[in-house]
Parts: sequence; C-alpha cells; structure tokens
Amino acid sequence: MIWTAAEKYDFEPLFMAYQQNGSPDFYMNSIIGYVHKWYDTKPLTSMFSALETSVFSTLYDGIAWLGLESSTYEKEVKERPLLADLRRDCAEAFFAQEYSKSRQEWMAQNNLLYSLQSARWRTVLGKENRLVNPFARHLYDELNYDASMTAEEISEKTLDILHRYFRFNGLGSSLRRIDRSSFMGRFLSVFSRKKAQYGQVLLPGASGSSCGSVSKAEGDFGESDTAGDYQYIRSCLGEPMYPKIQMEQIDYALCTGHHANCHLYFTRGIYDTGKKQSPQTEKFLGDARAQRKRNLAHYNENRLVYQQAQKRLSDQISNAVLQCAGPFRIPDHRGVLDPSAVWKALYLEDGRVFTNLTEEPGPGFSVDLMLDASASRLGVQEVIAAQAYVIASSMEKCHIPVQVYSFCSMRGYTALRLFCGYGETNAKERIFDYFAAGWNRDGLAFRGASHLMEASPCKNKILIILTDASPNDDHRIPADRKEKRPLGENYSEQAAVKDTAVEVQALRRQGIKVMAIINGSPNGQSGARQIYGNHFTHIENPGQLSRAVGRLLERQIEE
Repeated sequence: MIWTAAEKYDFEPLFMAYQQNGSPDFYMNSIIGYVHKWYDTKPLTSMFSALETSVFSTLYDGIAWLGLESSTYEKEVKERPLLADLRRDCAEAFFAQEYSKSRQEWMAQNNLLYSLQSARWRTVLGKENRLVNPFARHLYDELNYDASMTAEEISEKTLDILHRYFRFNGLGSSLRRIDRSSFMGRFLSVFSRKKAQYGQVLLPGASGSSCGSVSKAEGDFGESDTAGDYQYIRSCLGEPMYPKIQMEQIDYALCTGHHANCHLYFTRGIYDTGKKQSPQTEKFLGDARAQRKRNLAHYNENRLVYQQAQKRLSDQISNAVLQCAGPFRIPDHRGVLDPSAVWKALYLEDGRVFTNLTEEPGPGFSVDLMLDASASRLGVQEVIAAQAYVIASSMEKCHIPVQVYSFCSMRGYTALRLFCGYGETNAKERIFDYFAAGWNRDGLAFRGASHLMEASPCKNKILIILTDASPNDDHRIPADRKEKRPLGENYSEQAAVKDTAVEVQALRRQGIKVMAIINGSPNGQSGARQIYGNHFTHIENPGQLSRAVGRLLERQIEE
C-alpha cells in the first residue's frame, strides 16, 4: 500500500498503519506513501529521530502525524479526488470502532492525543471539533498544515509547536530503543489507534495521565500537581468518606512498595451540589447519570432472569450455611461427660469436662463485593451492575452482612466507591450507580478493600471481585534496586498480574477468602488463574450466574 502510493519501491518505511484487528489501514498507509511521494524525507526522518529521544515520543509522533496528514491530504486530493471519500470512510470507521475497542485503546480513549485525532475526524465529517480547553483548541488549530508547506517547514513548525506547548528541546534520554522498521513492535500513527504504551500520555511536570470520561488535557490541563488531581477526583467521583488527614494516614500505611507513588480515595458518591463544575466534569457526571438509567433498564428488561438467578443463589447459600452451621459440641460444666477432657480438671483446674450441643447463631461470615470499574468494563456495565445486585440481594436474604463497592484509577488515585455497607438493607439500589472509567490498579484496590473490611461485624470474611483479571494502570511501578528494578516498569501485563497475585495472597494470609467472577470474554482466564488459583469462575451469560457463583461460595463457606 505504502509503496504503491509513494510510486517508489526501494525504501523501508519507518511507519506502517494497522487497524485494531491487525489488518492494514488503507487510508493511513496511503498517507504514509504520499509523504514519500511529495516530500523530501530527510528532514522528516531527522525530525522523527529527534522525537524518539523523548520518553513522550508516542505523543509527539502522534502530533506530528496529525500535521502531516493534513498537508499531505491537501497535496494529493488535487490529483486524486477519490481520496476525499477514503478520508471520510476512515473518519467514520474511527467512531464506529468505539464499541469494539481493545482494552488498551479504551484506556487511551480520552487523553490529549485521542482528543486531537477525534477533533480531526469530526471536522472531516463536517461536525464541530468539540474541543473545549483553550490549550487543546489552539494546538489543534496549529496542526492544520496546508499543502504549500515544504518538508523543512513541516519539520521546523512541528518542533516549534512541541517546544512551545510541551517544552521539548530535542534533548532527552532514550529510555526505550524500539525497532521502528517493525510496526508490529511499535506503531505511533495517531490514526491507527494502536499506541505503543497503551495510549499513555505523561506530560512534563504532570503527575500522570488521566483516563475515563474526561482527559487531563481536556479538563484541568494546567493543574498538574497532586492537589489539582485530588480536586479533579473529588469533582468526578464525589466527596471523600474521610477527612483529608485520615486519607493521608491511609496512604502512608497502604501506598507503599509497588504503589509508593499512588494514592487511595474512598467515597460514597455524594457530590457537593452547590459547587460549579467545569464542562468536562459536568459531562463526566452526565455520562454517569445516563449509565445508571441504562443499568436499570437492562435489569428491568431481564428482571425475570435475574430474579430466578437470585432465588437459586439464595437457596444454594442457605443450604450451604445450614450444612455448616452445626450443631456444635462445646465444653461445659454440665452435659455429657467427655472422657478425653478429664485430665484438664486434674492438671489445669478446668472443670469443663462435659459437652453440650449448641446451634451456630447465624452464618458467621460477611461478604464484600468489589466491582472492577475501569474503562475495559465499558461494554458490560449493565451486566456487572445487575450481577452485583443479584449477589448482594441473595446475601441480604440469607442474613449475611454484605458490602458493595467499585474501584477504578485516575491520575494516580485508586478510588473505591462504596455503594452499600454492612447492614444497610435499603442501600443496594445504589449499585445501579455503577459506572466505568479510567484504569485499574488491582493490587492497590485489594489493599483498599482490606481497609474497608475492617468494618465487618464478623470474624470470617469473603471477598468477591467482578473483574476481567487484566490489571493495568498508567502509573508505573517505581524503581527499586533491591528488587533489581533500576528504572521501574509499567503496571501492566505480567508485572501487574504478579503484583495483584501478591496482594491476594496477603489477604488470604489474613484469613480472608478471595474469589473472582470473570465476566464476558474468557481471555482473562490465564491472568485469573495466576492471581486467584482455582478460586474463580467465568460467566458468559446471566443464566450461569447462580450455579457458578453458588458452587464457588459453597466451597468458601465450607472452609
């Protein structure tokens, strides 16, 4: 595709474009070829080499390609009018793929780079670009390069833009050396939507990138400090459950090791209605309200199925509790003589040498239900909310104390939102407020869960997590020479799975039973097995809920 568009067959392209399913992107590969056709590639190659020296090269390369696409299209469309149709097709495909994005692409959906490319394709379709923040709007306007520009001018203007907007000066350590001739190893075209670091954008001086319904660049771009991030989380997710000093004490105790540069945030989703919000925060809250309506609509449309699942699950739990509930023999001063205990009266002066039968007063354990609310759950939010409601209702019917909360990570904060606590019998409808956004730092979320479980009225505790078993966060695991990690590493793939498994084992050493329910695609089962061992089940449809969860709970209750 590239060679045909370039009308040259004797070069190795630095970039290749692929769709999210792995097939070549016809339009963008053509643009890459037209760049070779119309421009002297030496200054452009020099420019991209300079960009590669920065740890933010993913962002910078993407911005450069936005400018190149604009000018190259203007040059070629004069000779090839059909290119306008191909460009519109590409724009339509960009938005059509919103509903089938991979996990990494959803994580990257709302960063600065995505906002810019989304604005470009909206403009191609004759719509408003919807850029609100002045920083992003001005940057976007400058990237509309025209056909009159030479390669030297494009290179100079791009480097000037990056210097003015991001303080890029061409100097930096190349922390990652990647074979740029192999696009499957690293493709940085903003139009393929396959990012090298899962769409991570870390701006100079920023505490981290944000994911979810509002991007940092499109929201409080100027607030790169921790206080600004805290206010952003507070506006989007609700007022904190604890005073700030107590939150800091929790951070000091729990945000250590792999999570040393992160924070925990606990909320009930209660908002300060008198405070004026930014347009981006209002959109976030509007999306959350719309999702609650979708959650309720899904449950009501499938009410019969879910009510049957609730009844079956309640029956299974009740039977399991009854089988394990006794009667138990306890030592007593009267009753049936226990010959094996007589020696205690002689040598320990313990007169309880008799036994009596007693019934166990209640189930003797509590259940915590933790819901993964990261952006990877966007396609199954309604199902997760309904399943959580069914499980919580079943526990309540069996008089088992239950607590339900969700978790997601944004801007370095792993936020746990409590929907209903132990004994709050009329609060489980709040589960339908479940809303997905951001990343998921599962290891830190389990530490937060251990804090919330301290309120349990029972000695024995069970923690159930509804997840896809694919932890992923934009904040890296910090460097640690003792662990042979001099530069740190991304919190993703095996590193994140290993960290989560360690935290699960830590909970189990505390006597907490941890089990997982894997929703949707079975792709996460490999990670689930590494993290949870045999204590997980995979559910593909609501009809499987009661049987699968019931079997798993029966085993935990027995133990």
